[in-house]
Amino acid sequence: MAQRSGIQVEGIEAVQAVLGQIASVHLNMARRELREGSQRIAQEHLIPELKRGAAASGVPIAPAMADTARARKDRIVFVQVGAVNPRLSGYRRNAAKSYRTMLAIGSNYGPIRNDVNHYAVGRTRSGHWVQPTVNSNGTHKRVQEAYRRLLADILRRFR
Repeated sequence: MAQRSGIQVEGIEAVQAVLGQIASVHLNMARRELREGSQRIAQEHLIPELKRGAAASGVPIAPAMADTARARKDRIVFVQVGAVNPRLSGYRRNAAKSYRTMLAIGSNYGPIRNDVNHYAVGRTRSGHWVQPTVNSNGTHKRVQEAYRRLLADILRRFR
């Protein structure tokens, strides 16, 4: 089980096993379809839910940070928050990428221990909007089901 930013990814070994069942002639096409399909699932299922969750979270900058979410092509469903500059008043447009990352993390978890609270929310390990959104309202289940259908379709076409 791999873990990225508190969100658990289960069964990457199963994905590799599925790819192992595909003839080497079709493997590159199957991998491409897996990456494109995973990106599509993130765009259609996960990002809209993240935007709704951010708006409902009560974190003042969460909606602006959710607007920066971008789906990435990968073997798993992968969303990067802070991928582009947020639309925030006073945001330093020429700031380093690490500054965007800090804003994304802070909007979800709150301030670092003794840091100034720029986010107007308390510190939490479970997250204010990313994890609660992914793990509630059937979002996780819908994403898993779409991903299973994607894998089954790839197997059916290329095996």
